[in-house]
Amino acid sequence: MAEPRTGQKPAQRRPDVDTVFTINEDGSRNFIQLADVKGRWQAGRHVLFAVLLALFLGMPWIQVAGRPLIHLDLPHRTAYLFGATFTNQDFNLVFFLVTGLGFGLFVVTSLWGRVWCGFVCPQTIFMEGVVRHIERWVEGTKIRRLRRAEQPWSFDNVWRKAVKHVLLIAMAALLAHTFLTYFIPVRELLRSSPGAHSTALFWTVFWIGVLYFDFAWFREQTCLIICPYGRLQSTLLDQDTVIIGYDEGRGEPRSKGVADGGDCIDCFRCVEVCPTGIDIRNGLQMECIGCTNCIDACDAVMEKIGKPRGLVRFDSARGFETGRRRFLRPRVWIYAALALVGLTLFSFRVMGRTSFQVNALRTAGIPFSLVDNRIRNLYTLHIQNKAADQRTYSIAPSEEALSAHPGLQFIIPQERVELGSFEDGQFPVFVELDREAYGASFPLHFTVTDTETGESQLVEVRFLGP
Repeated sequence: MAEPRTGQKPAQRRPDVDTVFTINEDGSRNFIQLADVKGRWQAGRHVLFAVLLALFLGMPWIQVAGRPLIHLDLPHRTAYLFGATFTNQDFNLVFFLVTGLGFGLFVVTSLWGRVWCGFVCPQTIFMEGVVRHIERWVEGTKIRRLRRAEQPWSFDNVWRKAVKHVLLIAMAALLAHTFLTYFIPVRELLRSSPGAHSTALFWTVFWIGVLYFDFAWFREQTCLIICPYGRLQSTLLDQDTVIIGYDEGRGEPRSKGVADGGDCIDCFRCVEVCPTGIDIRNGLQMECIGCTNCIDACDAVMEKIGKPRGLVRFDSARGFETGRRRFLRPRVWIYAALALVGLTLFSFRVMGRTSFQVNALRTAGIPFSLVDNRIRNLYTLHIQNKAADQRTYSIAPSEEALSAHPGLQFIIPQERVELGSFEDGQFPVFVELDREAYGASFPLHFTVTDTETGESQLVEVRFLGP
């Protein structure tokens, strides 16, 4: 490449498919300054951003049955989700939920590409829905920001930078504290002193720092370097996946004149509005987050030059090439079936949950003992109350155990036990039988019943002897 002549302005760098535009040749960071863009897709996205932000900020204030709508109580290993209560004993449900949601995301990606990234990803919502607006409000349009960057430091530059970063820190603090309220109820947090939750204070400060670093400097690098989803898409997309693309057949050859060549006038407007610094005309790239900025920008240009919109649009690779589209394919059915299996199993497991858990334990190393020529077995019933209020439970041998083995004697020191909210306890039960009546080990059952709801569980043990 020829060196520019003295006094000649260096040629402006343009995105290509071989390099990452956000990194310069010397390894330094190339900060992207986005041009403003308006259009139907932007209007819809920002409405969606506002709704999702309102849900994120507002849900900690909503209560159901005296509990937050979403509360992850890590110290007590309990979760309150939309009125339901889950304990550590229900952790196995996470596998089915994650499986169902994961394959559900595979279905969405196979059908519509990275719509998650462009429309509902928190990184996109915070950056495009809030941070960019703060930047434009304080520092002006792209042209003004670039001009200020080329000028020497002045009072105008300093106060604008200071205000912007103060607002970014305030936003990071708001988001970090809101995230904290999903673990510590907001009303409890408001009543407590700053030092009351030292661990929570540490994580709040940590997330404020992380979010501020992301908003102020790292930005699109989060999507390009840290997030694995962009790389995962290469295994989920095919020729029929609906993506944002450039209609090469209609746009080429590019020409600066409206009447010459294809519809693309090579204005680079699609590049100027791209948050990850790609040229969508180079084809689908890992850096594309499906934000639709280039669609609205190109549509606006087409309207100005009297051309139909849609030069850059949502379509499949097959649709761009041949005009034919195939929406449902075998991989979509497979992903959908796996998602349905995971979510169905999760639903059945949730509906089949009990309000308490009972397990029978035997003393290690002492299967039985002999007392006055009688065989004695000791069992320990471990009962966990999974309800959010105090419950009383009754312990009794099952009717079958009483009728099948008339010589058995049951000794239950505590026939009625009380357990507080999410409390658990261990309660001994003794069973005795004359040695002469014992032939071989046999099963026994105990019934544990919630006296308030009538819900009962049958626990099986085995009676052992010499």
